[in-house]
Amino acid sequence: MSSPVNRRRFFRNAAAVSAGAALAGALPASPTLAHGPGKGPADLIIHNGRVVVMDRRMRIARAVAIRGGVVIGVGDDRDMLKLSGRRTQSVDAGGGTVLPGINDSHVHLNGLGFDLPPFNINVDTATLDELVGLVAAAAAGATSPGSWIRGGGWNENRLPRAPHRTDLDPVSGDHPVILRDFSGHMLAVNSKVLQLAGITRNTVPPPGGVIEKDDAGEPTGVLREGAQGLVQAIVPPFTPEETENAIKTGIRLLHAQGITSMTDPGIGYSQLDLYRRMSLEGTLAMRMTVLITGGRSPEEVRDTLAAFQQLRGVDPRLLRVAGCKLIIDGVPTAAQTAWLHEPYVDGRNGAPVIAGATIEEAVANIHEMIKLVHDSGLQVGTHATGDAGIDAVVSAYLAAMRGNRRFHDPRHYVIHGDLTPVGTLRTMARNGIGANMNATIKYLLGRTLDANLGPERTDYQWPYRTALDLGVKVTSASDAPVTPPSWRQGVQSAVLREGRFGGVAGEAERISVEEALVSYTRTSAWQDRAERWKGTLAVGMAGDVCVVAGDVLDGDPHTIVDMPIAATVLGGTVVHDGTSSDAAVVKAMTPAAIERRNAYGATCMQAGLCCCQRH
Repeated sequence: MSSPVNRRRFFRNAAAVSAGAALAGALPASPTLAHGPGKGPADLIIHNGRVVVMDRRMRIARAVAIRGGVVIGVGDDRDMLKLSGRRTQSVDAGGGTVLPGINDSHVHLNGLGFDLPPFNINVDTATLDELVGLVAAAAAGATSPGSWIRGGGWNENRLPRAPHRTDLDPVSGDHPVILRDFSGHMLAVNSKVLQLAGITRNTVPPPGGVIEKDDAGEPTGVLREGAQGLVQAIVPPFTPEETENAIKTGIRLLHAQGITSMTDPGIGYSQLDLYRRMSLEGTLAMRMTVLITGGRSPEEVRDTLAAFQQLRGVDPRLLRVAGCKLIIDGVPTAAQTAWLHEPYVDGRNGAPVIAGATIEEAVANIHEMIKLVHDSGLQVGTHATGDAGIDAVVSAYLAAMRGNRRFHDPRHYVIHGDLTPVGTLRTMARNGIGANMNATIKYLLGRTLDANLGPERTDYQWPYRTALDLGVKVTSASDAPVTPPSWRQGVQSAVLREGRFGGVAGEAERISVEEALVSYTRTSAWQDRAERWKGTLAVGMAGDVCVVAGDVLDGDPHTIVDMPIAATVLGGTVVHDGTSSDAAVVKAMTPAAIERRNAYGATCMQAGLCCCQRH
């Protein structure tokens, strides 16, 4: 960008800012205005940009004006600047792309925050001395005695050996230390953790687990595979205060990505209570849609619904409970836990993870669970990745919708939907059932699934093109912290279908940049039942904006992921100005940190973990 964003810049020199040349498909020079709360000048004007309104005509403008949190004008620079006053703030987009605020429709927010310091230290180092130094710094900076030091990322192939308790004990004091490796298959702990877990030279590891020992027969502190559970069982949960701080850190990271709305799928009521309190206190700086965890059986769903109460006293445009999240299968990676019609290449297959002694009982239970949620008037989002699992879910949606038509247009959707059959996509389109896909995972895994799914299914996985052509409402999401919450990577991946190590997986399923952007804005608003007030920059819509330093629409798609986010605006307030004083956020956005997250996320998915959890 030629001009940096300046949060404090007023329009004292407004007359000196000239209108840009008319663009093809641009808005009329005299836009229609709609007044937000109050009257008078705009609170904020973003000018000198390529404003992509993201409406159905994909109109382009030069500037957008916001008052009272609502878009009151969109058009050329000159007309928008006429709406300025003494107290109007301006953002000079420097010729960059101005989009509606990005809506990441599948983010595990506290997991994202817990992935960052001080809750989790990154110990991906080249030497043991460096790793020990990071643990020493964390112990020295700990605010409470005896608190746990948690970290991860160490790589046994990069280090001379795995870190031992004898490395960690001298610098950790009375702090228990637990460090997972980059693959999720090993832990390194200090003696304090071994003591708390009761692990001695005589402890028998669980089947498939390994308690590594030294030459004297004593545990080294390295626990492999199932032996990790001996320690994980005694790691205390984060405190409410730590959880709130992690949420705030996660929100700041999302702001730095241009994200103003998100869906948190599968939370409990305690976390919902925290969101409600933060919303009432004015500290939840994000538009939040949540799905409550429904459980794995009809009984658990009944219990969840019995405890449900509509939120009172909160602005539903900032915090809203949409419904329940259910899960029917795993993931179609090397873990082979997704439930398929045709087995994996080696003949194995996944199965439903819903309660039931047989597949038939599990399917009957998913039908009952979906019916319970649907009949309560709530939306259902169901994790389903294999074609057999997806077909079972869509069949259950249709049965519930036909059995109870009181709740019109429930907007149930399939979460992930990796291998949705063409016929099922056609059925989904006819019945208003959405699909929530994750293009970044295509980038992470590339062609690595050929050995499990075969090339044809690997190419088809995440069938964006087919789904859109058939009329399915497709939204895109990061599934953070499994992948970094970069919508730019998601757009790039949906457009190119290229893996991070090269190769193209599914050229026929490529979509356009415009279509990918719609999946992160207008269609995500549809999934939230909010398309009447957010998701575009049309007059009267929410003043949520993402300013990108680059030409997203017409630039080389390979460069989209590297285009900086110059500003993020939530309800007319600048919440990110292209810089950050938050060290955790800055470190999380470095190329090296993003690549570490990509590598770890890919490993988690290959191991069968959809959403890697922090303990």
